[in-house]
Amino acid sequence: MRIASPRHAAVWVACLSHHVAAVNPQNPAEGAARKNAYEIFNAIHSAMRQWGSSLNHNGLSTFVATVPAGVTLYHGTWRTTPPSGPEWLAFEIEHAELFAHARWKFPPQEFNTEGSSMPLQRQRGIFFQEENGYKAGKDEDEDEDSEGHLQIYRTTKPVRLLYLDGTSAANSEMGTLDLQDFVLRGKRNAEIWDEFGRATSLCDIVTSWGLQGVIRMEAGFEIIKCDFSDSMELVSNIQRPSGEAQGGGLGWEGYTEVHPFEWIRAVAQRYHGIGASRVELDFSSMVSAMFYPVSLTNNKSPKPNLPRLWYAKEEELRSIRARVEEVVKERLDGKHGSINWQEVTDMIIARYADRLWFMAERVQSILELQGELNHLTNTHVDYSEEKDGYQAAISRCKRHYLSSVTPETQEDHLIVAAMEEVTHAICYELFLVRLSLENQIRLDKLKYNGNVPAARANRFLESYKGFIKDLMKQLRWTRWKECTTCGFDEVCFAPLWPVGDKDSYEKPNCRNHSSIQKGWWDNRYWDMPKRMPHLPKPPVREDL
Repeated sequence: MRIASPRHAAVWVACLSHHVAAVNPQNPAEGAARKNAYEIFNAIHSAMRQWGSSLNHNGLSTFVATVPAGVTLYHGTWRTTPPSGPEWLAFEIEHAELFAHARWKFPPQEFNTEGSSMPLQRQRGIFFQEENGYKAGKDEDEDEDSEGHLQIYRTTKPVRLLYLDGTSAANSEMGTLDLQDFVLRGKRNAEIWDEFGRATSLCDIVTSWGLQGVIRMEAGFEIIKCDFSDSMELVSNIQRPSGEAQGGGLGWEGYTEVHPFEWIRAVAQRYHGIGASRVELDFSSMVSAMFYPVSLTNNKSPKPNLPRLWYAKEEELRSIRARVEEVVKERLDGKHGSINWQEVTDMIIARYADRLWFMAERVQSILELQGELNHLTNTHVDYSEEKDGYQAAISRCKRHYLSSVTPETQEDHLIVAAMEEVTHAICYELFLVRLSLENQIRLDKLKYNGNVPAARANRFLESYKGFIKDLMKQLRWTRWKECTTCGFDEVCFAPLWPVGDKDSYEKPNCRNHSSIQKGWWDNRYWDMPKRMPHLPKPPVREDL
């Protein structure tokens, strides 16, 4: 029999206490940050990390980002010269190589290429070649598009960018484009596949704020660089092998056997960070729709647990956009400090994630559970204090990893509110289980004269393990979806736009070069429509 936990009631009371005063939905509010605390915590932890950003793919937050001078970036194209307008740069060689081939031709009624080599549309040409009958070839009026080229660039100065979190380069109806289309561009019915139009309008917006482009993520991180002549130099322009992979020409040998796997391997190496200090995020510049008391209800996709902005009002979206602009302009003066909130989340997850999983899934006895609980909680218990149900210890516990930071910006204070909500939930649950367990053991020893029946002990053990499982469901840390150990010839695979299967989202698994594409098309995870359908008019939002 499960023991009812008062946690939910306690958290509900705590949440209500933050909503006593009327809240203007057009302004950020501490109550909203606390309500969305788990999502905010996970967004910070996953920022510029492929793993968490792929699983929590509906990003709703922006950050000011800087690519330092001296960073090498890659551009796959059919051109022999640098782009004259907005174009894409990849952080990984394999990512850029996908687009380093002859120009793909697309049906004009379906795509608006506007002369761009467009990674997304070229990628669609690669993966849907047979399905849609696309063909590679040369325009009659183009002399330079019959071969592919890998252009290598190096930044000569720091490049300031706007980072859009989640899988914001995914062209899907699942909510991945809400932040850039609904908030930044003010377009609810933007064409999903119009990437060049999207890039152009994003560049118009961010350059007016003083930035040089945008960072987004698909299967790999990319930069939409608005002007290739600004703060970058072309290091080399290397022609790729002639012909096609299927033809087996010089340089293409073994391509179809290993390239999909090697591309995913390169991406997987960025699961926990872009590496080599290639991007610096200003976490104190974070602006998130989750800071605002707006509706994040998602009943428009197969993943209703992931938030989106379909039901947010226009004035609310404009207010969030105005704050993004305001923060960007504030942070560009170089006079503001920044707190690395991601390091705080890393410390918390490093402390608790594996131990919570162990208590929920592997402990074999009440004594073993007690030992683990005592290990995690004793740090915060002052045994000279009178017993108060561990209230003082819980208070110390929830502030332990936050006590060394001093919030300065409005966003810092909202992040602190969210962090406190998360750490309080962890500490409260651990001490609740510890106290309940101590009381239960004391009563059982009296009742059974020290000889508690094994069946009874096991029943209570499972009940307490259930409390930890409930906490884990609240936290939803992507750490718990990682594969345990994969071989050197394997990668831990989860859906990475535009590839992946539904089963691998629920349970990521180890794949090698022969199994990497399993389920990509017959059990496809991603919604990839040719055109965005006309969605019904959003209903009136209920007051939050």
